[in-house]
Order: sequence, then structure tokens, then C-alpha cells
Amino acid sequence: MSQGKRVTESCLVYTADAPEGVSEATQQALAPFDPEWSEHPVHGGYPGCRVHRSKWAEAMAALKEQAGFEMLVDHTATDYPDREPERFTVLGLVMNVDTQERVMMRTRVAEGDSVPTVSHIWKSADWSERETFDMFGIPFEGHPDLTRIYMPQDFDGWPLRRDFPMQGHNRFRD
Repeated sequence: MSQGKRVTESCLVYTADAPEGVSEATQQALAPFDPEWSEHPVHGGYPGCRVHRSKWAEAMAALKEQAGFEMLVDHTATDYPDREPERFTVLGLVMNVDTQERVMMRTRVAEGDSVPTVSHIWKSADWSERETFDMFGIPFEGHPDLTRIYMPQDFDGWPLRRDFPMQGHNRFRD
């Protein structure tokens, strides 16, 4: 990495410069979205890119249309309950099938805020965004059917949040 502005977050170091191995097409596609780049020594060693949540869908569309990232490999979230104000990180691993290039896209979201849907870009995001909503309670603005897929519709809570009770909610007792 070059010596651009560096921002440290837990074990990740973000910089304005893309890591080695990120194609020129990928860098150009993401340039209008003020990307912050990181290297991921774990998670397959893929380069990471963080954009503001308001630019999430536009950045993902640019990757598909301009840089050939035709495949959404994974789409989920992580919870950092002690991090304020943006408690959650939404992640999307995208892949250019022709070149095998992968990029771990990230955006942050505060509790109660929504993230723009990418289900109109990749059909596979339909179910993964519903899963993220069902397990974390993160809404996706513009999603065509944002309903629970694992938990009952009247279930109280979000099971993958780190502050969810380990025993679940005990509604019935002997």
C-alpha cells in the first residue's frame, strides 16, 4: 500500500489507495464513490473497499456494469454493538468470473437506518438481504419483499445480533 491517508479500524487499515492486485477497471469504477481500501489477510485475502451507505447500490452497480463483476458471491452483515454510531457493517463479496478478481465491499449502518437494496442488480441478493433483515434487523430500502424467511413473522428480536439472549426469549416456563 502506498502512503495515502490511513484510517485504522480494529485489525483493518483503510487507505485512499487500492491494494496491489486491484484492477484498473475496478479502481476506475469505484473512484466516484470515495472508496476506502483495505487488505484482508484473512477471508481469502481479498481486497476490501468501504463506501458510504448512501452510495452502496450505485457502487455495486458500477462494479457490475463497468468492471464486469457479474457474481454476488456472498452478502451478509456483522454486528459491533459497542461501535457508535454505526453499529453494523453490511458486506458483499463480488466476483468477476472472467478474471477471477474478487472484492469485499463494505458499508456501515446505524441501528434503525436502511441500506439501499442491490436485489435489482443481482437477483441472488433478494434472499440474502431478506436473511440479513431477518437475523440482524437491517432494512434494505427498495427491496421488493422484505419479509422474514427463517423466523416466524411475529418473532421478537434479531437472533444474530450479539446482544440477543443466548437462551432466546423464554416465553413459556414450567
